[in-house]
Amino acid sequence: MVLFLRFIIMTVKTGIIYHVKEFLKKYWILIPSAVILLIAAAVVFVLNFQNKPVTYSWSEKEKEDKLSRDITTAINVYTDGTVQEVFHETGTLEGIQYDILRVIPSEHTFLQVDYSEEPKPLSELTDEETIAAGYAYAGGINGGFFRLTGKEYGRPVGAVRRKNAWTEWQGEENTPAYGSGFATAYFTGDTMQLKYHGWQKGVWTGDEDWTYEDGYLIDAENGISGSYTYIVDGEAKDITGDDYGIIDYRTFGRAATIFAQNEQREYLLIEIFGVVDDKKILKFLQKLDTVNALRMDGGISTQMVYIRKYVTEVK
Repeated sequence: MVLFLRFIIMTVKTGIIYHVKEFLKKYWILIPSAVILLIAAAVVFVLNFQNKPVTYSWSEKEKEDKLSRDITTAINVYTDGTVQEVFHETGTLEGIQYDILRVIPSEHTFLQVDYSEEPKPLSELTDEETIAAGYAYAGGINGGFFRLTGKEYGRPVGAVRRKNAWTEWQGEENTPAYGSGFATAYFTGDTMQLKYHGWQKGVWTGDEDWTYEDGYLIDAENGISGSYTYIVDGEAKDITGDDYGIIDYRTFGRAATIFAQNEQREYLLIEIFGVVDDKKILKFLQKLDTVNALRMDGGISTQMVYIRKYVTEVK
């Protein structure tokens, strides 16, 4: 019986080997092509995966892997791709998930305000001229507030400055609005400043160092207004006062977008996908060695996009 089983096994093996040999004789020339096709398919898959945007937003209830609202302004990151200077990390704060894009500004990597008069998805709110100049879009977050209804739908609230010039909405400058757009972040390269000034009922109000005489005495490449500040020049601000901007997030709990910079002059693009008490947010920012931090538009506008190819995941 044992000998019989051995005979059967040898016969099967011999038959398989014979057929394999015959197949190789007949189709050997196709094998390299098949291997090349498999390798090419794997390369295409990896490239598509690396270049596909990662998208996050808040649906008023939870974090989602899609963009929930079209917006008009973005704080975007561009890179020439030669140096890895953009990092993504995630964690939880008071049980709420947060995501951070940490950016090291340099001659290879920079932040830029991008703007469209017509609201569009964050992933499409990019600058064609910058990309045509040889830079790649690495990611970004939503920017400032904008009108959601009526004839002025899409109009920014406060300042939108990019490439050393004020942008316009239907022919009117998007400049700071004191008491409405609240604080404005100005940034060029690795330099960031937070200022509270602007037009109020036809009068330039606020910061006397940057006045309005024959044009703004502001030379920052980028500027964008947000809500209230958490930290300015390393000093924690009173977040219990009456100056809170267009929406009082302290009583109207929403997801948070925060534009910040740390002691190392790295930019922090922060999204907190849920409601966290502002005092806890302030402590969180201090633990990140933040020296300037401004709360931007939030709620459904809370969004982040990044491209895996240009962003290093931090575990």
